[in-house]
Amino acid sequence: MRGRVKRSAAAGALALLAGGCGMVARTSAPPEPLRADRVAREAQMNREWQNQTLAELLRDMGPPRLLLDIPGGGTPPGFVLVYPRDTGTGCLDTFAVMYGREPRVRLYQCR
Repeated sequence: MRGRVKRSAAAGALALLAGGCGMVARTSAPPEPLRADRVAREAQMNREWQNQTLAELLRDMGPPRLLLDIPGGGTPPGFVLVYPRDTGTGCLDTFAVMYGREPRVRLYQCR
């Protein structure tokens, strides 16, 4: 009886693993090639946000979709806030923020 239960449990676990491997990953369309409007957005957002405080960014943009640590800390050490794509340009709005007494936006990048 115990052998049958173990075999059933093993078969169930194997079925779950096989089912998990067969899942199709959701992917989004690759970003469009860099266009003039994307370059313009990046320049404008950098003029607007460079050296602004993290508190100001959060107040105006709201909470980010993702918060990413920069491997190795970055130079200067910091982290990245990722916001949804801008519908007009297709830019994935990303802000590199540097640590400090008052964290500040180091730069904006259109991804």
